[in-house]
Amino acid sequence: MGILGINNRTENWKTVQHFHGLSDAAKVGLVRRLGEPKDTVAEEVSIELFWHGVRDYAHEHEIEDDDLVEAYEHHFGDLRKDLIDFEHMHELREPQPHNYTVPVSDRKGLADNVKHTEVDIVLETPAHIFIGEAKYESGFQPKSSHVLVHQLIRQYVTASILVHLAGRRGKRVVSFVVTSEDKVKSIRNAAQVKFMSAKEREWLPESNVLSWGDINDIRIGRV
Repeated sequence: MGILGINNRTENWKTVQHFHGLSDAAKVGLVRRLGEPKDTVAEEVSIELFWHGVRDYAHEHEIEDDDLVEAYEHHFGDLRKDLIDFEHMHELREPQPHNYTVPVSDRKGLADNVKHTEVDIVLETPAHIFIGEAKYESGFQPKSSHVLVHQLIRQYVTASILVHLAGRRGKRVVSFVVTSEDKVKSIRNAAQVKFMSAKEREWLPESNVLSWGDINDIRIGRV
């Protein structure tokens, strides 16, 4: 029971409880579950929580908005078209004119989206950047005012841009989600998860939608 007998229902608190202080064995077990090769060892796995990678990197290295926009256009220039052509696009909603595009007059909008995107859990290995979204009771709320509307897609784009800017282009970005046991199936069937899992190099394999129970099992070495 929490302070004053109140249960803390925030996703941040649940994330800290499950991911802070992971043992070496648990870190290795988690990245292997997410697709890391079996020969990776604990010393090669780093983890951070509540990560604002682009914001911090841009500050440290004096990255300009135009640098972020150019990286987006290089890697994701067809993203808007891909979303419109997606067979489940009606579930994602028709993009507005400013969504997933970069008008000459509003390059700052995309840059701000990327710089202010937070990722709940990030693990780095020699081969991957695994980016995780923690869900407890809330769902994925699209923000139509953003250039990058959908949360999971926005996080993937953000991490990919940072990998590009940092010159770590050999690393593959892979997303994952942790949610309640009773929501695993519905999230695997969510339109943006389907979109990401349908990409040529899966951005978010459906098997990477895990439950909090899965994380507990990994922590205690049950899997």
